[in-house]
Amino acid sequence: MEGIIVQNVFKFYGTAKEASFAALKGVDMQLNPGEYVALVGESGSGKSTIARLIIGLEKATSGHILLDGEDTGGWNYKSWRSNRKKIQAVFQDTSGTLNPRLSVYQNVEQALVNLTSLSKKQRRERIFELMVLTNMDRRLLEVPTRQLSGGEQRRLSLLRALSIRPDYLILDEVISGLDLISADAVLKVLEKYHEEYSCACLFVTHDKESAYRISDRILEINNGKIMREAIKN
Repeated sequence: MEGIIVQNVFKFYGTAKEASFAALKGVDMQLNPGEYVALVGESGSGKSTIARLIIGLEKATSGHILLDGEDTGGWNYKSWRSNRKKIQAVFQDTSGTLNPRLSVYQNVEQALVNLTSLSKKQRRERIFELMVLTNMDRRLLEVPTRQLSGGEQRRLSLLRALSIRPDYLILDEVISGLDLISADAVLKVLEKYHEEYSCACLFVTHDKESAYRISDRILEINNGKIMREAIKN
């Protein structure tokens, strides 16, 4: 079955000497191909934990996460690497995905070299195409990433993920902390990209207004449980 399926997932944190904290308590959810789903919740609700489990940064304590029918629970680094073209993520903190020493162009091209078979000319064409899509000035391509503003770094991280043209995109608080203009720019990029490529997206946020704007379905999480679901008309 295609899509991302989360089945009865629990996640506990703690050690044998300390009381375990239940971040997730039997979560069930699904992201279908081409669908935009928002996962909405306050800080500490468990929404970012789900994002980290789906992308493989952490493992569930119990339960299953399926990616196009394959259980990712037993995947090792090599398995995840071979599937990075299929699933990409963008987090609020871009330090894990962007190399501040490299230029904007080098950061994006590095992902294309590692995860696609595009030629040098094709990589350049795709980067230019995405610069237009993200409304970023092409002159920024030669600028060291560390010189970008927070909003520009967030859009660059998104551009880097989109350059792969993944089937699934996991976005964790990508507009949190941005000013209204920068946040709107990020949302417009996502809307344009979805119209053009039909990439499925899990939009993790505490912002209900943005969730409603961008999503087909909205899941609300609280205290580690999915409490309700709404479908946008």
